[in-house]
Amino acid sequence: MIVDFNLLDDSSRVWIFQSDKIISDDKINLIKSKLESFLPNWSSHGKELKCSFEIKFNLFIIIGVDNSANNATGCSIDTLTNFILDLQSKTNLNFFNRLAIAFNLDDKIHINSLSEIKEMIKNKEFYSDTIVYNNLVKTKKEYINAWETLAIESWHKNLFL
Repeated sequence: MIVDFNLLDDSSRVWIFQSDKIISDDKINLIKSKLESFLPNWSSHGKELKCSFEIKFNLFIIIGVDNSANNATGCSIDTLTNFILDLQSKTNLNFFNRLAIAFNLDDKIHINSLSEIKEMIKNKEFYSDTIVYNNLVKTKKEYINAWETLAIESWHKNLFL
């Protein structure tokens, strides 16, 4: 069952899928349509999941599941992964490139490879106070408080070592 994202409990599990490039409005509409068809039927052990989604900055798909109702477990998480893989093939986007790093510089979101970020750090073009997106957050509360954060306050701090 899809609910408003704001109605999900703060302890809700989230998954963040980042595209490898900014998504066109046409593809955003397709993705929304596919999510609105998939999520109402998404279940765990035959029980419906109280879930929601957001799309941020035409780049990130955020899926949330309220664990206070029913938990998403192995098979249901596999189903979500397969759904996102299917979205990839329909949109020609990559949502699983973990080496593509999104960051905000001069009020614009950029996506660079890990090696490019390391080079930018060397050239003093990427700083510890650069705004990054920590796609490793696990709960809605973490998503709200720590997803869009400074590089030094995220796993990105390891890039400065």
